[in-house]
Amino acid sequence: MTSICILTPSHIRDIGRFSVLRQSIQLFAPELPHLAIVHTEDCSAFRDRFGDQPSLQIIASKDVLPRSVERRRKKSGTKWLTARWLRPRAIKGWHAQQVAKILALADCPYEAAVFLDSDVFICRPLRVEYFYTEGRLKLFRRRAPNAESLDYDITAHEILGNPLHQVTELYDYIYHPACFRRSSAACLLQEFRRRKRSWVRRFLRERRPSEYHLLGYAAAVLEGAPVIS
Repeated sequence: MTSICILTPSHIRDIGRFSVLRQSIQLFAPELPHLAIVHTEDCSAFRDRFGDQPSLQIIASKDVLPRSVERRRKKSGTKWLTARWLRPRAIKGWHAQQVAKILALADCPYEAAVFLDSDVFICRPLRVEYFYTEGRLKLFRRRAPNAESLDYDITAHEILGNPLHQVTELYDYIYHPACFRRSSAACLLQEFRRRKRSWVRRFLRERRPSEYHLLGYAAAVLEGAPVIS
């Protein structure tokens, strides 16, 4: 069995929810190491509260995001401290967290990661074996069931630069929990470099970008991962 971790983006307004998630991990998935990507300005609060917990590593967003994204990312705190005067240029936290997930996975010390956001928790025992079939990491996917899912996948193809008139099947990769290999993230970034696509800028300007759809495409199309429908 390959090594796998839980990966969670978070910030100060979600610290209460993150606490519930941590309790559920300690209770139902204690064998899984946990990496938390936290807004840089909130790291001290998270480390004060959770720093002594085993198997938890708190990583500042500045150590994951490109400098230009970290600088423009909407900061935590009261409105007058959250770059309100830069709002036309400020990057939404939701967009920044998605970019951070892809980049953190590509540089992950583990071979795969399970994405759990701060607003979810585990409610029954969750073992490493759940995410594998015949020793290979599962890829959860289904045909896009509605317009929102269609739009997420279309956006992924647009970011990649795939000709839309050649895309005949659209999928939904948004599952809880979703899991992806580090190699899928690396393969995705390599494909962007091969195509000379400035993907971060394209990702940030989209209304419905999805890190799961980009990683799912890399896993299913570029790597040929086993699909669980």
